[in-house]
Amino acid sequence: GVSKVAITTLPPIGCLPVVAAANSYRDCNETWNSAAKYHNQLLQQAVESLNNRTNKSNVFGILDTFSAFMAEFKKSNGSGSGDNPLKPCCIGVSSDHSCGDVDEKGGNGGAKKYVVCNNPSLSMFWDMLHPAQNGWQAVYQTLKPSLHEMMI
Repeated sequence: GVSKVAITTLPPIGCLPVVAAANSYRDCNETWNSAAKYHNQLLQQAVESLNNRTNKSNVFGILDTFSAFMAEFKKSNGSGSGDNPLKPCCIGVSSDHSCGDVDEKGGNGGAKKYVVCNNPSLSMFWDMLHPAQNGWQAVYQTLKPSLHEMMI
């Protein structure tokens, strides 16, 4: 059987670019983040209950992606690099378009209806929903001690 199960919390959904776009990517939406925090509290209680019902202790563990993302956002905001961690690298040219859209011609003949940032390796998010490679790497580095602890 499985000796350990890692369960991830919801990330700060109020910081997803699709939500943060409403205020020009300046701030996270605290209402959405409060909903994620509440969900994560209920998740923590459920995991504790599961662990109490198993013969082995701490079979189920939580990886706190909410805190990991928030820590990275705070680091990015204080870095002085000028890069906004809430703004995605790939974005539609207007609110009617999103990353990857092309005009009605489509295919190779269609004009791109999106722009890609100059340095994707600096972006936390690739598009309006998905963390970029750099974003996941930063979150992984933050979660690494928790992962190690969970494996012991």
